[in-house]
Order: sequence, then structure tokens, then C-alpha cells
Amino acid sequence: METVLITGASRRIGSLIAEKSASAGCFVWIHYRSHEREAFQLKERILHSGGQAACVYADLREPGDIDAMLDHIAGSTDPDLTALINNASVFPKGTLQSSSVEDWDLVMNTNLRAVWYLSSRFAERFKMARRIITIGDASVSGGYAEHALYGLSKFSLKYLTEQMAESFAPEIRVNLVSPGVVLQGESEPDEIWQKRVSGTLTDNSEIVESVMDCISFLMSDPGMTGTELIPDNGLRIGRKRQCCKSDDFQVT
Repeated sequence: METVLITGASRRIGSLIAEKSASAGCFVWIHYRSHEREAFQLKERILHSGGQAACVYADLREPGDIDAMLDHIAGSTDPDLTALINNASVFPKGTLQSSSVEDWDLVMNTNLRAVWYLSSRFAERFKMARRIITIGDASVSGGYAEHALYGLSKFSLKYLTEQMAESFAPEIRVNLVSPGVVLQGESEPDEIWQKRVSGTLTDNSEIVESVMDCISFLMSDPGMTGTELIPDNGLRIGRKRQCCKSDDFQVT
């Protein structure tokens, strides 16, 4: 049995990954920080569906919290941890010029440093560790001027993935899944959401299933490591196409 720790698993894409993993027969550790109620509701849904799950708290900005979380998992009676899915992230609005040092620490410590620290401790502590999957973002290639620190943190994950794949080989496979436009923001206006979706080249209605399929593939693949899977339905190409339309240029 695979036993997987999923960070930020209490809601949105993290909860979907958790439910999918549980339905595939994994024991799921549901990590949460702010959304305790949602985490335990998710646990109950998984148990009600015949799956296996437990909840665990940590503030991923604090290395001590990460160590305590792994201590808790290691000391439990549940199966040894075999896989880690780094999903948790924050998405504050702000340009590079408007962001503060506190903003930098919040974003980088959550979205980047925690991935490195948790992955490293996971690799060191669990003898059955075999897979690390990190959730990136295909949209960062098109620029995130209004969410600059988020974009910078996600852009850096590809290099970090490659470095960890080399460091943890051959026992642990490390890969990156970078989705396109997946879920509408909780306060995102419909017109903005539709504009984002319109940038894809194919029907985006089953993008969540595409992301889940990528994760399922990497959970079962015996050797792929250091790679990035990009289930974005042509979003990056579509954006380039929109930027390069002939009527956007004037011939003089």
C-alpha cells in the first residue's frame, strides 16, 4: 500500500488529490494549517467511501512544525510513508515593487522553502520513501505581474525538482505537475475566469481529470524522475498565439 502525505489537502485541488489517492487504495495523510474543519470533513468523506486517511497539522513556514508533523506520522501505527505530494501554496496579490519583505517571506517560505525542507526530511526519515510530486503552475510562463512573488516561487520549482531528483536518486523519483487553468478562485469574477479559460486550445472542462491522471501516472511509473508534466490544454501556446495575432501589429 502507498501511504501519501499531501500538503494543503483540506480544500480545492488538494482535497481532490486526496480523494483520488484514497480511491486508488492509498492511505492519505491530510495536511492542513488554517482549515481544520475542512480537513476533518474530508477525512470523514474518505472513510465513509471505504478509504483510509488521517489529519495532521503543520505551519509549513516553520521548519520545527514540519519536523513535528513527520515525527507524528513516523510515530503512528499507520503504514510507513512512501510518497509526498507538495501541493500547499499561497497566492497573494502584489507586484515586485509593491511587495514587502514580509510578503516575500510568506510566499517563498510556503511555496518554495517548505517544498525543499519537507522533501529533504521525508527522504532522510522514511526508508520506504519512493515518490515526491510537487504541484507547480503552467501559467507562470506567461507572467504573473500582479502575483509576482507567487510566480517567482512556482517558476523556481522546476529547477528545485531537477536538483532533488539528482540528489535523491535512485531510490526516490521526484517530478513536477504544472496544471493550467484548473479551479475558479473563490472571489474571482466569472468574466475573469472565462477570460482565463478562453486562452486554452482545447475544451478545458475536464482539466481536473487531466491533472489527476498525471498524478496517478507518476504514482505508478517505475522510473520517471526530474521531469515536468504540463496538463494545461494548450494554455501556454494559446497565450503566445493571442499575443502574436497579426492585427496586433502595424506595418509601417
